[in-house]
This record gives sequence, structure tokens and C-alpha cells, in this order.
Amino acid sequence: MTARLTVAQSRRLALAAQGLHRPRPAAPVTARSLARTFARLQLVQIDSVNVLVRSHYLPFFSRLGPYDRTTLDGLSTRSPRRMVEYWAHEASFIRPQHFEALRAWQRRTWVGARGVDPVERSVLAERILALLARSRPLTAAGITERLGHVEERRRDQWGWNWNAVQHVLGSLFEDGLVSSAGRTSSFERRYTLTQSVIPAAALPDGGERGGYARESGPDENLRLLTRAALSALGIGTARSVADYFRLPVKPVESVLRELVASGEAEPAEVAGWSRTLFKDASAVVPRAAQGRALLSPFDSLVFERQRLERLFGFHYRIEIYTPADRREYGYYVLPFLLRDTMAARVDLKADRTSGALLVHSAHGEAGAPGDTAVELAAELLLLADWLGLGEVRVAERGNLAPALSRALAVTA
Repeated sequence: MTARLTVAQSRRLALAAQGLHRPRPAAPVTARSLARTFARLQLVQIDSVNVLVRSHYLPFFSRLGPYDRTTLDGLSTRSPRRMVEYWAHEASFIRPQHFEALRAWQRRTWVGARGVDPVERSVLAERILALLARSRPLTAAGITERLGHVEERRRDQWGWNWNAVQHVLGSLFEDGLVSSAGRTSSFERRYTLTQSVIPAAALPDGGERGGYARESGPDENLRLLTRAALSALGIGTARSVADYFRLPVKPVESVLRELVASGEAEPAEVAGWSRTLFKDASAVVPRAAQGRALLSPFDSLVFERQRLERLFGFHYRIEIYTPADRREYGYYVLPFLLRDTMAARVDLKADRTSGALLVHSAHGEAGAPGDTAVELAAELLLLADWLGLGEVRVAERGNLAPALSRALAVTA
């Protein structure tokens, strides 16, 4: 049976799947509530940009409100770990039970040791694994120092000018032999053997051998990831479901049709959307959406831009790598979700020296609700307080900036 939905219904369905359809809970945020949110999202993308706050912290703030970031850190650094690092949409925190399935599909040739001499690569890999087997977790720099590895650094920016140890670590990480035990204050990975990080139950051999042959069949792995992605999205095309974990589209579409046959998914039609859509069969359309959130540029709700534009009429691009004079909205621009509308976008920076949250620009969307400035002001004050910043300063750039300044003045 085909589910027939309006755009508004499919929008609310997508928000509910991501935990963004209702006001934040009033209860204090605990490790359990953080873990539940992560289980709903299935993954959280990691990015090194720290102009506001590390991006993986923001999705939890968006859905739960202020929380202790060290509590979230504990989910990835204390046993049993609920979050582990691996390649997924991009570099991400993933659920341990997805590790083996993702290893079967993730191939990031640009991060590994394919440019290193094969003999040197093999020798370095053995030495790195032996070192990590007898040591505490180490950064790439620490491993290089402990191995006494010295080489002339290249000047052509090959692999971000990494040395051979870093490239071999990239391959060992991709192969699932080493993992991250956590990050330093400067966001460097601390590497350790994977069996020290991934719970044994999540590994095909129970973690006994220390090497992880891809024992699960590709169909089984693909089904697990496709089902997880559809659950996190609620509704989407095969392309958007595949994009969640960066899987190939055609095999994912085949799995989605299998899920329809088994009753786990439903074909869906949305008015004005000509593409074939799939709906999570267990997902229920909320009667209303009452959430409010600033979203990280790397939030899973905005992963797939075509889906975002179809659902919300919101054209969004990250402009971090765009030259400054060609940016339309700014460097680190966060969409502002108000109920079921992408109401605005703001370019933010945490100025930790002056203790202020800087709003470099604030742009309201066409047809945004009349209370957008007031609600955005409240959200910015909440964000500033969570980040330990004493005030919010708004620059005079963007059509929403004057109203936002007035709303903040009234609130203050």
C-alpha cells in the first residue's frame, strides 16, 4: 500500500524521525538521554572547524538543549562505548553495532597509505600495531616519536603534508585495525587497537583475533545500514537514504524494495514530488511540529540538500570553502528551524576572548513566521549561555538583523 502525503506531512515526519518536532524536554540532560538521541540519529558527523563549537556537539544541543559536553564525551571514551569513530556520511561517530557493516562499504582512498612505498607501508603497519598493543592510546605525533620515525616532509601538500606514519594510520583506521580512543584538547585522535574500543559483541570474531575479516555478507550489511538510515530519515528517496551512510544508490534502492516487501518500509507519494519515495513503516506523522533549533551545518537533517529543499523550500550550501568575497550568507551559517519552517540562517562565531556570541549576519527566509526574530533571539541567548558566553552581538548584515537586535534588546 502506498502512503500518500502532503509536503507538510512529510516535513513533520522527517522532523519527528530526527527528534526535532517537539519542544526540548524540561528534564536535565543525562547520559541516557544523550545515548537515546544518538541511537535515533544513528550517526553524528565530526568536523574540525571550531569557530562556534565542535560540530558533533551541536546536534545534541539542538534536540535536548544545554548539557554537559563531558557527559557526551564519555559516550565515546568510557566502556562500554555507545559512540565510536569511523567513516560513515563523512568522518563520524557511529553506533558500535554498525562498525562491521560500514567497514564492508567505506573506501576513502584519499586518506590512506596508497601513496606510500608498499614495503615501507607494511613495515610501518606492523610496527604501529605492535606499539599500540603495548602502549596507552597515542596521537599520530606520539606514535611517530615513539617509533623514532624521521623523514623529509614533502612540500606539494600531498595528503595535507602528512608523514608516512599518518598515512599508514589512515589505512589502518579504514581497515578497522586501529580506532580512536578519544580526542585531545586540540582535536587530535588518540589511536589504539580496535578491540580496545569496539565492544566484542559488535565484532564478527568476538574481538579475539585482533584482525577483522569482513565476515558478514554484503547484503546483510547493506540491509542493516539501509534500515537504520530510513529510520533516521523517516521518509526519503533512495538517494537520500543512501547518502546518510554514503552507500551506493542502486543497491540501496534494491534493499528498500525488499524492505517494502517485508513490511518494514512503504512506498510513498508526496504531492509535487515526482521521485519514488520510501517511508519507514513504523513512523507516524505528528499532528504538529513545535520544535525550535539552530542546526549545525553538518546536522543530519540537512545532509542531503535536494531532500532539504523539497521538504522545506530551503536552498542551503556550506560556504566555509568559498572565498570570502563570494559568500552569500557567511562563513559558518546555521539554519534556524522554527516549528516546521526553516525560518532563517545566521552566521555565528564564538568570540571566546571577549566572551560574546557574534552574529555576523542574520537572514530571514521568505514567508518566515512573524515571531522568527523573537524566537531566534531566545535561541541565541540559550546557545550563548551553554557556551559560557556573556552576550550576543548582532552585526548590521542581513534582512533579519535589525529585528533580531531589537528582540535581543527587549529580552536583555
